Amino acid sequence: MVSEEYDAVMDEAVMDLESILADYRRRQRIEALIGPIISALFHVVVLVSAYMIFTGKVVKEVRPLEANVEELEVKELDEKEFEELEDIEEIVEEVVPTVEKPEIPAEVAEVTTDDINEEMLAAAENEMDFSDVLNIKESSTPLKMAALFGSRSGSGRADARRKHGGDRMTETSVLRALRWLKMTQNPDGSWSKTQPETMAGLGLLTFLAHGETPGSEEFGLTVQKAIKYLSDKVTAYRGDPKANLHRAYVNGIVTYALSEAYGVTKLPYVKPPMEKGLARVVQGQQPAGGYDYHYAKGSRWDLSVVGWQVQALKAGFVAGTENEAVLKALKKAQSFLQEVNFKNGRFGYGTPGVGSAGMQGAGTLCLQLIGEGHSKEARAGVKWIKENDEVKWDRRAKYSAHSNPVYNWYYETQAMFHAGKSNWNRWNKQMKRQLASNQRVGKKTADGKATGYWEAPGRWDKPEYDKWYNTTLCALSLQVYYRYLPTYKMPKKTAKAEKTILDEIDIDIEME
Repeated sequence: MVSEEYDAVMDEAVMDLESILADYRRRQRIEALIGPIISALFHVVVLVSAYMIFTGKVVKEVRPLEANVEELEVKELDEKEFEELEDIEEIVEEVVPTVEKPEIPAEVAEVTTDDINEEMLAAAENEMDFSDVLNIKESSTPLKMAALFGSRSGSGRADARRKHGGDRMTETSVLRALRWLKMTQNPDGSWSKTQPETMAGLGLLTFLAHGETPGSEEFGLTVQKAIKYLSDKVTAYRGDPKANLHRAYVNGIVTYALSEAYGVTKLPYVKPPMEKGLARVVQGQQPAGGYDYHYAKGSRWDLSVVGWQVQALKAGFVAGTENEAVLKALKKAQSFLQEVNFKNGRFGYGTPGVGSAGMQGAGTLCLQLIGEGHSKEARAGVKWIKENDEVKWDRRAKYSAHSNPVYNWYYETQAMFHAGKSNWNRWNKQMKRQLASNQRVGKKTADGKATGYWEAPGRWDKPEYDKWYNTTLCALSLQVYYRYLPTYKMPKKTAKAEKTILDEIDIDIEME
């Protein structure tokens, strides 16, 4: 009996043991499967993700997200909050100091051309704000050129005008002149009957200086017609000695205008005539670096002719010409101005050191545009202008075609603009008042807007093109505030980056 009970107990124990072992084996099998399952799921996720990344396809359609804007509450600032924000802006403006170059009275120090050394120039440059100056290089992209000419846009023009001494009076005079030019343009895009190419070049420069392009609302068609007229004229020129374009004066002005037009618009059809004009300027240069009428290569030279060629070369360089000889021509022009033309503290018209006020302005500006604004010759030119000339409109004076003071002021105004703040402020104060107050009233436009023009001052037998010539030069002088930045704002870092003779060139060309 005892034996039977023992056997029953043992059988029950064995069954329990087998049950435990079976349960243990089942758990082991489950645990063994967990790893592979997780690994498989992981690889599936990776493969699906990779497929989506490389194919850009979504395996499962995803519903578009919907934003319930009604749940958002837009709270407007009340008047008190606006006043607090304005107070903060005023505090910020007061915290940032404005550094101005001090004006030294003439009686305090007698300055000669040798009084300024490199340390003094460096100190003066350090006082200027260089933050808004861009590097200047050749560029074929409209975006880069838009940046270079940004001060000619609506807001940029207003900011630059206020910053450099322009005002509502100067801009009103400019707009009246532009509307008068638009109203008097010939159907073919030129101005004047006797000097159509020259006046078309000066007229186009005047509109471009204001930021006008073929796409402008009010003046677009005027600009487009002028560009096409000049492009067609240069393209058709075949060396006819009787043609106006055969003259160095005319080609220089026309090439200057086309170069700036191409730089601003990048219109493909403008580039070939621009390059053709620049090639003539390069080929017409004398061995010593000067220029003469009809690009003659004799011993005679003419600084007035040189002035327009340098402006054309500078404009072509900035616009991105493919003519590598342009830089060499500018280098030769620099050598001519400093070593041949300048003598005894003055620039000469056709003889070293013997030139009018206009020639002092032309020689000085040319050196500034080439990057030699701090040279002793350029500083001497500025000093001479400051001490010997002024903008004074005299209606009774007797001038001639070769002594028109408007031509002198055109060059002198730009030279003084590049000569530093104190020099510029003194010159600008009289210049803008004299020019604006002597603008004549023209016929109103069809929509009733005022127009204006200038005639040469004085009493003399004026040529047929007089009104267009003086109107463009006066308007260009009153646009100097936003045509380009002054060279005295050129940062040293840009000068070091560019290893050419144009190291110190200011950003926006234009150089006049």
